[in-house]
Amino acid sequence: MTTLTAEELESTKNEALTICQDFLGDIWSELSISDFEFSIVSGGLSNNLYRCALSDNIIVKNPKIPRQVLLRIYGPLQEDVNVVVTEAATFMLLAERKLGPKLYGVFPNGRLEEFIPSRTLLCKDYRLMYATIARKLAKIHALDVPIKKTPDFFPVNMKKWLADVENDSKEKKNKIFEHSDMYNEEINWLSEEMKKSNSPVVYCHNDLQGGNILLREDSPSDEEPKIMLIDFEFGAYNYRGFDLANQFAEWCFDYNTGEYPYFEYNSEKFPTKEEQISYIRVYLDQLVEEGVLRPESIENEIKVILQEIDLFSMAVHLLWSLWSWKMTFRSCMDFAHREHGKTRLSVFMTLKKKFLSRALVNGDSEP
Repeated sequence: MTTLTAEELESTKNEALTICQDFLGDIWSELSISDFEFSIVSGGLSNNLYRCALSDNIIVKNPKIPRQVLLRIYGPLQEDVNVVVTEAATFMLLAERKLGPKLYGVFPNGRLEEFIPSRTLLCKDYRLMYATIARKLAKIHALDVPIKKTPDFFPVNMKKWLADVENDSKEKKNKIFEHSDMYNEEINWLSEEMKKSNSPVVYCHNDLQGGNILLREDSPSDEEPKIMLIDFEFGAYNYRGFDLANQFAEWCFDYNTGEYPYFEYNSEKFPTKEEQISYIRVYLDQLVEEGVLRPESIENEIKVILQEIDLFSMAVHLLWSLWSWKMTFRSCMDFAHREHGKTRLSVFMTLKKKFLSRALVNGDSEP
């Protein structure tokens, strides 16, 4: 949560009111600060989020004018203009397709979005709501997003983050990052294995975990959830297997523990083969509805995706382990990034050992 002094909060509130007046128009144009409700939703290095709303005494006659909006101000981790432009383009496309919140305004350091009364998913929700999540993910994968289609999300980000960690380690701890050689070797090896996998290249969320999935308050029930995928900060074209493996990996992590290290990992929560098949079947059925897959291809695709999960699970854990190392230097969040990184790296090593054992049994040569 962002901590602001009273003076900073007042200044931010005034700035927020000006933005709302400029982009929302109508009753908002003449809104006084006394009739403007403003509160912090959350904050961190990636984004600062604020709820901006009209006070109850304000009457809105035009049904298209919102009573409340979400103001997103980009943080230092989104200072890369390419990331900002790409996410803005994606956000607009998702809004048009009703796959994401409405967009009310875009400006250089942030945007105004629809405010959706909701909560984020918990670890226990995945099994209950898997079918709805699978269908939403398929709809995202079926999109044609106007950004580059090269599936280099993994190697590009891994090499950038490794350079960041090496520099931070040298500058802030005056020592060389001890895992540099290992990460370089694994990045190169996995990048080649992913290329050889022939997993289809689609537009991926790349960070599909509970904190990025909203369960709307107007859902009929947990058994009939209305969900929305948000925060496409890492959205990019990537191999299909990465998004699916990432979602399954998140079934094992509980980030709502309240005690150090503020997460729990339980490998036994990974979806069983039967659960994976159920998820994949719903996902593929939706792709058929989207017109990007033939119905007769489903059974074969299930077998192919099950194989992809083994490979891309390694990539997922290696990527988030390095991200966690990066965040040990950059984050002010009350979260044990170092422990999370160690856990991810340990899981990667275990998965790689199993992967190579299977490869040897199947007659493939070890890299």
